[in-house]
Amino acid sequence: MKLSQHSKYRMRQRTDFNHRQRKSLFREALAKGKSPQDVKDERIKNFLLGKPNCKVKLYKGYVFIYSKNAHQLYTMYKLPDELSGGNNEK
Repeated sequence: MKLSQHSKYRMRQRTDFNHRQRKSLFREALAKGKSPQDVKDERIKNFLLGKPNCKVKLYKGYVFIYSKNAHQLYTMYKLPDELSGGNNEK
């Protein structure tokens, strides 16, 4: 599994984690993160389903967007505040 150059840049920009922690986070998100079908909140579910041709996971308040075959992380970002309402799905 690989990180794209873009995802490396975004993870550095959007988290305070070191390189090892970031690699661990993106692997955990793929294994333990919630798929859109697992999310109970309809607004969040619809937001995640709006990312076509990708595998999307929600983990620790972040949205991870992987290639469809999940061999590469494209990008990650924090779940928008208007959806999380201060209570990010974990």
